[in-house]
Amino acid sequence: MTFLRRTAEFLLNRFMLSFLGIAIVLGLLWAFRYTLLRATGDMLIDQDKELHADAIYVLGGSPIERGREAARLLGANKADIAYCTGENFYPLLAAEGIDLTEAQLSQHAMLRTGADSSKVGLLQTGTSTWEEAGVILAHAIENNYDTITVVSTEFHLRRVKRVLRKQGKGKGITVLVRGAYSDRYDSNRWWQSEDGLLMVNNEYVKLMYYLWKY
Repeated sequence: MTFLRRTAEFLLNRFMLSFLGIAIVLGLLWAFRYTLLRATGDMLIDQDKELHADAIYVLGGSPIERGREAARLLGANKADIAYCTGENFYPLLAAEGIDLTEAQLSQHAMLRTGADSSKVGLLQTGTSTWEEAGVILAHAIENNYDTITVVSTEFHLRRVKRVLRKQGKGKGITVLVRGAYSDRYDSNRWWQSEDGLLMVNNEYVKLMYYLWKY
């Protein structure tokens, strides 16, 4: 009986300690939830300093935000020319008979923001970040650029930088990445909107996929 009682007391104590430990961990996670959530998003925003480059390249997608940021950089004399990439068409626009590529939409957004039309070119090629990176680097080499700035959405930057630097290794090109902030969510409070939640979750999935595939 004494042995059984001691065994029961030992197991009960272990259970209580485990329960207390779990409760403390959960309490700390809850107390610091906003800090942890913000850090989760910040991990994806691997942005370089604004420096002068030979050219700016705007990746396809989110044309309003990315076009606006590229136009701002161009207006701040961070480069003498910009190129918009991407050959995909937006299904909703295509349904209305408007056949504009991602590159064209980014270009239009830049021009509406005040960019000089003579300084905004098109590279209507590439259906993914990986493909566009290859197009950008080949174009930079062809034009003897040694420093380029690539614009994408803030939360895409870690993946974009990794792809460009992996493909550009040994090619003598310095790649800088700059992020365009979104109008649909606050990147510092991304968890407070559906668009922000989808963006961060999808980007982590893409990041893992790119790490596995490339």
